[in-house]
Amino acid sequence: MPKIKPYCTDENWPGRPDCKHCMIRSSVLFAVLTDAEIEEALLAVRNGWHEPDFELFAQGGREGYLYTIRAGCVKMVHAGGGAGRIVRLHWRGEVVGLEALLNEPYRNSAVVLQKADVCRIPVSLVHDLAARNPELSYQIMRQGQVGLDAVESGIADLNSGGAETRLARLLLKLDAHSDGKCIPDLRREDVAAIIGVTTETASRLMADFCRRKLVWKEENRELRCDAAALKKLV
Repeated sequence: MPKIKPYCTDENWPGRPDCKHCMIRSSVLFAVLTDAEIEEALLAVRNGWHEPDFELFAQGGREGYLYTIRAGCVKMVHAGGGAGRIVRLHWRGEVVGLEALLNEPYRNSAVVLQKADVCRIPVSLVHDLAARNPELSYQIMRQGQVGLDAVESGIADLNSGGAETRLARLLLKLDAHSDGKCIPDLRREDVAAIIGVTTETASRLMADFCRRKLVWKEENRELRCDAAALKKLV
């Protein structure tokens, strides 16, 4: 995994994460490991920043890795019957690729949507650590449940109601994960794929939201949104 800029890695070993000092260690897969187990894991885990459109893994692949998201957003894209559909979004603290633990092919492709800081973890390492630390097995099941909850929430929030309501919900979701910063100005085809409309409809709705000052662009071309006003649409 290419290293774009330092984050919490040892510069003498590019790509090696410093899990012991990770700001989100309590919420990611290795939260239950001891410091000694973390030190062992560092030998195999690789960390890196990735720009939008970088593919972590492809649908149907069997590379044998899990990925934890430390920052940014990753979209899960399912190919079948035409253009790929974005079926789920994953954020900081979540894990993608859990099906690899069962030696199953990836059900969707994982593609960076918003610049993301990601750790790549070999499945063989997870199995070895889980055999010695039963709590890790529980953490894996917990992450699986988080994924199921995300699917249910995504279906309920972004695939029901009118197109305007779905767009407002998407923008509010992006804002909730922004830590008070700008939200990404997603490509209109991504917006369309997430909320289930055509690209033309997504473009028209975003232009309308901009005219109504529900969202606006900053100088860096990222977006700010009026969360209070958006909530009135949902």
